[in-house]
Amino acid sequence: MRIILFTTILFTFMVADAQINAGDPKDNEFHLFDAGFSVGANFSQVDGDYYAGFNKLGITAGPIIHLNFNPNWSASLELLYSQKGAKSKPDPNNVNTYLFVLDYAEVPVLINYNDKNRLLFQAGLAYGRNIKAFEEVNGIDTNGGEVIKSDELSYVLGGTFLIGEMKHWGANFRYEGSITKVGPSPNPKVVGLVNRLIAVRGIYYF
Repeated sequence: MRIILFTTILFTFMVADAQINAGDPKDNEFHLFDAGFSVGANFSQVDGDYYAGFNKLGITAGPIIHLNFNPNWSASLELLYSQKGAKSKPDPNNVNTYLFVLDYAEVPVLINYNDKNRLLFQAGLAYGRNIKAFEEVNGIDTNGGEVIKSDELSYVLGGTFLIGEMKHWGANFRYEGSITKVGPSPNPKVVGLVNRLIAVRGIYYF
């Protein structure tokens, strides 16, 4: 939890500095820092279990800070609460249900390219720290969450479409997948569990 506390403190200072230096929101001059906040939904699945499909709906939310190298290129740091996992698809012909909940405090570090029109493309890595894990089969806790690893490393690919004349608002779409295994698979033919998600987020830049 120390890295989460350190990142939170770092964000506080960086966002404050970004707000101080942002000036008039109509000012189009180059700024070293830009800050914002994102909130949206994760559509998740876990490779290595016996269930397919991005059926697990979860929340993703947190602040964003950009370090701008020039008008086109920047590095960004985010501090997210990100709900992942897996869920069986509702089926009236199947009474069996499955739910796998994996909640993370996540720190994506991304490289961004802004074409200075309305598109921002991004790619990078994310470190996740598991803060909640449990597995239910037919509503019964299986203790499956106890074998989930505390740390996760993921790759991130995405893009943002900026909205409005001042471009404060954005619609972000993101794909994320685990590089490291998050736990053992119940399938003996699979090396380990892998998180995958599609995120749809709204972003506001101050």
